[in-house]
Amino acid sequence: MQRSLLVLLIFVSTAIAACASQGAPSGPGGSTDVVVMNGCRVDPGRICDSIRGQNVDMSNTGLQADPRMVEQNSARTANIFVPVKRLNGDEIFQVECGINTLHQSVSWAHIKSGPPVTDDDAKYLRARGYCSEP
Repeated sequence: MQRSLLVLLIFVSTAIAACASQGAPSGPGGSTDVVVMNGCRVDPGRICDSIRGQNVDMSNTGLQADPRMVEQNSARTANIFVPVKRLNGDEIFQVECGINTLHQSVSWAHIKSGPPVTDDDAKYLRARGYCSEP
């Protein structure tokens, strides 16, 4: 019973998020907001592209959903959050991705605000391929 309720809750929250994103542009390659953080030019679309086709955590419950489950239980565009973390596990920032569940393509991507990016964070992001020079 609890599992059915949890699946229903996940479905409803995903559907609400998808409805909220219906007005977002969905041209070829999707719409992304490139952000410069401490001299590091971050393209959230590249980060979202790296998670396509992978299992995702649903609603911070720790439960994993494969791409097929996300496709079946959500609207066409799923709202997925990707934390970008330091080596110690602290979050640098979070990327919000709109993933087309049918085609596993990035519809849009935005960086959610986080703490200020330090020089060490910028070096780490460059090393991981998350950013380029502005």
